[in-house]
Amino acid sequence: MKRLILILFLFAPVLAMSQIKFGVKGGITSTSIKVNETIDAAESADYETLKVQGENAKIGFQGGLFSRITIASLYVQPELLFTSTSGEVEVTEVLSADNKISKIREQEFKKLDIPIMLGYKFGPARVQAGPVASIIIDSKSALTDYDQYNEEFNGATWGYQIGVGLDIFNKVTLDVKYEGNLSKLGDSVKVLGQERSFDSRNSQVVFNVGIFF
Repeated sequence: MKRLILILFLFAPVLAMSQIKFGVKGGITSTSIKVNETIDAAESADYETLKVQGENAKIGFQGGLFSRITIASLYVQPELLFTSTSGEVEVTEVLSADNKISKIREQEFKKLDIPIMLGYKFGPARVQAGPVASIIIDSKSALTDYDQYNEEFNGATWGYQIGVGLDIFNKVTLDVKYEGNLSKLGDSVKVLGQERSFDSRNSQVVFNVGIFF
């Protein structure tokens, strides 16, 4: 009990100087899938291998809640955002060395993103960086239309965000962030029940507009 009182006493001046705000935010994302893998074909397939490569970025959206705890020029900004994204990949069926069929497919994700940004303010402008946890709610693999192939995504992934921001009249906040990945979307692809190594990751650029309550 004495330790708790001492901790509260030491942090009381910091809490007194801090400013806590809450708000809502929404925006758009541009998501790319990073993958360059070759998978051995299933026994029943008419081709030798599948080659999967990342292609064009796709636009998605996100929205949710955020808060900001500011102490002098430093701040912490936790966020809880629902995100709907997708990215294009090129899937190539290799029938032989001279015969290949390529199609553009989409991977789709619906997830909860939980970034915790640490930032520094100079005037209305800000710089920030921090970790982000993503919990996948629903997903669609680019390999869905290929029989005997089953790509399973991890339930949660870790990444990082870095970016800049601008506050307008202490009411509206703008953020532009790049999000990279620290973990795979999934560890493997199952072919006829057998696991094959498969490394796919996503990155995205995020533009958000927030309004403080």
